[in-house]
Amino acid sequence: MRHDNGTIGLLAFGAASAAPLPVSMSLSDPFQSQLARASAELQARRPAAAETLYREVLAAAPDHGVATHFLGMCLVQTGRVQEGLALMRRSLDRLDGGARWRHNYALMLAQAGDLEAAERELAGAAALEPQNAAIFQYLGMVRQSRGRAREAADAYRAACALAPGNAQLANNLGTALNEAGDRPGAVEAYRRAVALHPGYAVAWHNLAMCLAGAGDDPGAMDAVRRAIEANPQFAPAWQQFAELFAGARFAHWDADAARDLATAMTRAEVDAQPMAAAAASLVLADPLCAPAIAAVTRGEGARWLAPQRADAVATPLLLAALHNALVTDAALEAFLTRLRAALLAAWRGGALAASQGVAELLLALAKQCFLNEYVWDESPEETAALPALESALRGGAEPHLIALYGAYRPLADLAGVRPGADAGPAFAALWRITVEEPLEERRARPALPVLTPIADATSRAVRSQYERNPYPRWLRLPATLRTQQPVRQTLRALFPRIDLERLAVPDAPDILVAGCGTGYQTAVTAARNPRARILAVDLSLASLAYAQRRARELGFANVEFGQADLLELGALDRRFHVIECAGVLHHLADPLAGWRVLRGLLHPGGVMKVALYSELGRRGVVEARALAASRGLDGDLGAVREMRRLVRALPEDGPAHALSLSADFASASGARDLMLHVQEHRFTTAAIAAALAELRLEFLGFEITRPEVRVAYHERFPEDGEARSLARWGEVEAAHPDAFGGMYQFWAAVPR
Repeated sequence: MRHDNGTIGLLAFGAASAAPLPVSMSLSDPFQSQLARASAELQARRPAAAETLYREVLAAAPDHGVATHFLGMCLVQTGRVQEGLALMRRSLDRLDGGARWRHNYALMLAQAGDLEAAERELAGAAALEPQNAAIFQYLGMVRQSRGRAREAADAYRAACALAPGNAQLANNLGTALNEAGDRPGAVEAYRRAVALHPGYAVAWHNLAMCLAGAGDDPGAMDAVRRAIEANPQFAPAWQQFAELFAGARFAHWDADAARDLATAMTRAEVDAQPMAAAAASLVLADPLCAPAIAAVTRGEGARWLAPQRADAVATPLLLAALHNALVTDAALEAFLTRLRAALLAAWRGGALAASQGVAELLLALAKQCFLNEYVWDESPEETAALPALESALRGGAEPHLIALYGAYRPLADLAGVRPGADAGPAFAALWRITVEEPLEERRARPALPVLTPIADATSRAVRSQYERNPYPRWLRLPATLRTQQPVRQTLRALFPRIDLERLAVPDAPDILVAGCGTGYQTAVTAARNPRARILAVDLSLASLAYAQRRARELGFANVEFGQADLLELGALDRRFHVIECAGVLHHLADPLAGWRVLRGLLHPGGVMKVALYSELGRRGVVEARALAASRGLDGDLGAVREMRRLVRALPEDGPAHALSLSADFASASGARDLMLHVQEHRFTTAAIAAALAELRLEFLGFEITRPEVRVAYHERFPEDGEARSLARWGEVEAAHPDAFGGMYQFWAAVPR
């Protein structure tokens, strides 16, 4: 849920989110004019300029309380936190400790992370000025950040009573009530907020999330549509829209839903993958597509490919789905595979008309097959026809024929073929992603720093897998993940009961991403921690080159990349405040040996985010790996295709068949990583507890993305508010084997 105190964002107390209460200047103050100018600079978020003016006042009047107070604020906001807080604390005595001065001091304490002191000052300010709604608002925010949602709700109620027409306060009351477990109360508060301000996108968004959590999907969808109508540029609402469609399946055609899905899938700030299955069900129900699907399924593809029919099936939804997400639906994949074969057969027979519909379909198929790394099955006849198509392209190729070849093989490997200058923007976009970007990555590999040798046999095998199949090939970083949320703030939000002061995590930390792969999580970390210095390492140069290109495209200048084996990182002459190691340790021959190396790279008080496979959650993978071993399948493309056929043929009620519904199953690198990895270990909560004890690491808690999982824990153990018992989490997982989705994600700390 999102608080709102004038900005859209997570709960924060920086200069951008918590403005000081205005304080009237004395008309008899000889520095009135200069103080007014300084205040204007501070309100305009130019604390350095304001600092100069306040220092000029203090040079003439060293005991000036107002100048001392606001100079302290300037220092806090420019990183000189303790010096600034000392000045503000000293100013309180000179200013008689008035409510608004204590309020400002509290905001800076909160920004510095001292929430206990901030709450104390705000409570004192509220007692001095009980009619000030803003003080109660921030008191609620601090209490909520400290994990005391019910007390936060009391403060917000007081603020709402003082300012009953304030929609932001009603919204914030809703967030506190929702966290406190009072979902009906939260819904009521959000509805009050949107009644007061019908164009309030944040409150509509929060209402949608609350209704979705209550199982009211129609109500949630209506609310998220209202959020989008209120602010079409509000990225969280679009991403929520995508996620609400994740569970939707359409048995009948719905033109409005198709339009909305097509629009959402093409938005650059949205991850379209959650919508893939819903889009597939609509495409299969589309009356324009149904005749084509039936004809191609009957083997009548060549007859069906008359231009007017092909143009009809190139619907906005189908094209949007092919360009922006992996196809996860087996029936749609089967149709598209046969359609691709029919298009190739039409070319061989000289009957492939380059109509607009055919051209659009070929471009979309080429993009989809590039994304899935040519994992779709192809017949011997198709394979045999490709050399002739490649030869024909060398004589001067039409864009649609290049796209036809690109639906089967990587265009970046097609030497000597270039499109004409008049190929058009749609083809240029395809050429950019399928040819120019891969070639750019190949050129970048030799220049990547090599930080350690890679001598371990298992590490070499894993490197070989990811050189051939970098994973995952991601398209977008959703705008919802680009919001600044430094590690300290993340930890405070995840584990509000933990005293962060005993952890050594500064506002500008040194972060190691150990095993960054293609850089998705590194990009999230860089976006959330713009002041951090980040080193991202991986075994695979192909993965690193992809990660480096994406980081550069997204404008992240605070990341350096290098090739390294984490087993050898102990020789690195650097230490880190934060280490992220997600989905890596379980691919080592000895996970604990690698974990021990990483532990040695942390500063005392440093923290580590780790992700490890769950034995219970991966039971379907265990079945699939056993099936692969029984067939002697390795990790080449033929083996991946065979595994996909075998798993789809398994009983639908079995754990392995469920793998066929995942996005990983829909690409060659994903399916190999999922079912044919060269090395995999799995863990239990008991094994994690034993490892943490041996490494002398403190378990801080799991990152739980599904609220119902945390609810299941607290229903089973209502007396345990911290939810930090691995033994108890083991009981919860035994009752709910899919609680962690196959992967434990948790934080641990090095004791000081």
